[in-house]
Amino acid sequence: MLTFPAIAEPNISSADNCGDSYKTSIQDSTISTTTDANYKHTRPRTTRMIASWTFAWVAMSDDDYNLLTAFFRQVGTYQSFAWVNPIDQATYTVRFAGNMADWQQVYPYGWQGNLKFEEV
Repeated sequence: MLTFPAIAEPNISSADNCGDSYKTSIQDSTISTTTDANYKHTRPRTTRMIASWTFAWVAMSDDDYNLLTAFFRQVGTYQSFAWVNPIDQATYTVRFAGNMADWQQVYPYGWQGNLKFEEV
């Protein structure tokens, strides 16, 4: 299995209202129906609730950016890979949940942008 490249960790701010430096979400798998008598019945659609994470990088070096873009070109949004979550240090099998869009070179600091990962 492929592994996410060893690049600098994303920016994870400990301050409140730190913007988009780190986001997480868990997709609920519940389906529900409502009867004519207005009773609601619920059940899980699947046994898994899939998590996703979004991280932001600021001031990424050209070398790390080149490694990242080469890896993205290799796996796209279709191939899974091993990734270590920088928050809990657990290894997850994930894929990219979106394009590598809107990355910007901010001279002289480096590259900045976001990546979203979703559990496979």
